[in-house]
Amino acid sequence: MTIQEMHDLCDLLIDKANAPWFTATEKDKFINLATIEFLDNSYRFFEVNEEVREKLLPVVRSNNFGNNPTPNINLSSIADFRYVLSLRGDYSNGCGGTVTRKVPPIQLDDEVGNQLDPWNVNDDENPGYIQENDGSDNQILIISTNNPTNVVLKYLKTPVDANLGTSTDCELSPSCHEEIVNIAVRKMLGNIQDQFGYQVQTQESQIQ
Repeated sequence: MTIQEMHDLCDLLIDKANAPWFTATEKDKFINLATIEFLDNSYRFFEVNEEVREKLLPVVRSNNFGNNPTPNINLSSIADFRYVLSLRGDYSNGCGGTVTRKVPPIQLDDEVGNQLDPWNVNDDENPGYIQENDGSDNQILIISTNNPTNVVLKYLKTPVDANLGTSTDCELSPSCHEEIVNIAVRKMLGNIQDQFGYQVQTQESQIQ
């Protein structure tokens, strides 16, 4: 669905609810708000639902950090970063080669306990990471005995704003565009406090 088609569907649904007219700029804003809401709500189902993976696939990205001199990855340096999907690192195998290992997240309240537990210690064979802020930037801190020789981060990016004036379409898969429009219209109707129309659109969104 193009941004023009999304606008047209918005007009149709808003007219059905007898709501006031919204400008193209206003509709763009509500569609973009709805896109972010859909992305945020869908993220937690990314690895358990094939339908969700397909809908979010256009905003899946990979960043190769090469030979990272420190165990820190500055997430603030990735302009479009939104959520971590996976992290992997290359470590020496002790025989002159390297082995790629999954680097899973560590709960902050387990960080110290892991290092004191010989069965769960985070080392080169069992690396992990935590996320924190150093006072200015969001960081990923990889915890292992040695720094990985290469780090690959897969993440969900923040979608580019859709815009009718520049013909910039919604970045998410077309299979979720109607759902995004329903969310946008729900927000529009809620914004003008049209409670009847808001309830109708909410019910229609749940049916989708």
